[in-house]
Amino acid sequence: MNASTAGDSGPIVVAGAGYAGLHVALRLTARLRNNPTMELTLVDRHDYHQVLTELPQVAGGTRAAGTVRIPLQDVLAERVRFVQTEISGFDLAGRRLLTGAGPIGWRRLVLALGSRPNDFAIPGLAQRALSVYSASDAERVWAAASKALDAAAAAANPERQRRLATVVVGGGGATGVELAGELAEVLPEVASGHGLAPDRPAVLLVEAGPTILAGSSPQLIDKTTRILSDLGVQVRTNAAIAAATEEGFRLKDGQLVEGGVFVWAGGVKAPELVVDSGLPTGHNGRVKVDQYLRVLDHPEIYVAGDLASVTDPRTGHVLPPLAQVALEEGETVARNLDAELEGGPREAFTFHDKGFVVSVGTRRGVADIAGTTTGGRLAHLLKDAIEWEYRQSVRHLRGWDPIAR
Repeated sequence: MNASTAGDSGPIVVAGAGYAGLHVALRLTARLRNNPTMELTLVDRHDYHQVLTELPQVAGGTRAAGTVRIPLQDVLAERVRFVQTEISGFDLAGRRLLTGAGPIGWRRLVLALGSRPNDFAIPGLAQRALSVYSASDAERVWAAASKALDAAAAAANPERQRRLATVVVGGGGATGVELAGELAEVLPEVASGHGLAPDRPAVLLVEAGPTILAGSSPQLIDKTTRILSDLGVQVRTNAAIAAATEEGFRLKDGQLVEGGVFVWAGGVKAPELVVDSGLPTGHNGRVKVDQYLRVLDHPEIYVAGDLASVTDPRTGHVLPPLAQVALEEGETVARNLDAELEGGPREAFTFHDKGFVVSVGTRRGVADIAGTTTGGRLAHLLKDAIEWEYRQSVRHLRGWDPIAR
């Protein structure tokens, strides 16, 4: 490491084993062969990596939670030291990561802590709505849906049955759309097992903005809307939630949206421990970085994934918290850390949009790839293929040198 960037002794510490953090660790592993004295430490509260893009299937009861948890011991090389503990804060001046297992000193720190659900300070929302941001969250959604079907079956009044068997999803982004489609297709099929007629369960998707999948092409939005309609999903746009009460979601126009289960998929924000960290933050608490993904005024700290506030120069907007963005940022951080180790030039981050694919139900999907919009079974198969390829890449990267070009 050259004199201009070298800090005190200590390892490279990666905080968070999500999409970005895991890939920083995986992509740096091979390069450490040339630096036998350099240590690489990965810290996370879980001993597994979660494939978050598959959570709607878990929440819809079509996939077991265990299948979206990849044990870290299966993918990390021996050279990586893994510490399973809760991260509680930062000692920036002392270059220490504060954890439940004690402070961990670092020479370079990579913050890849992901995000948490953003309730936008809507009264009652955090208490009365379920989230879908972990495998455990998704399990709770499916358990709640199953319990609601049982409660509906025990009700004598058809209207009460219908209300109890209704799942209301707040947020019309990719997660909300996938969850709504999954449940709309699955719940009627499992209703009889709970003593209900197939037409009793219902799914309602509520979106504050004028359209679902904001930012997508009109063609993709139209195809998605038609598939959701085919599945029986009731989509309500321009329906901002003012409060979550015991009766349901109260909209800003005064209307009450009733149901038996309420799920929030309306956005994310930075983890709470970042708020008081002293790091420069922007929209939704995300950390501001330079072109190399280093924290502004803290060049010894890199940020990648949902936590990084990166503006796309083509649109002027902050890049969305998507898996493909996190993966590319993780690769750039790995390259730049490698460049510091070797005394070479850093690489400015540039996002290369590979397209957008969303599953809508268990058999259909929509996709925008290279300016072409498709929908139906082919798009769903494409989503399955992307998920399969990702799992293969995680295992393939172990011990491989993907940084060299």
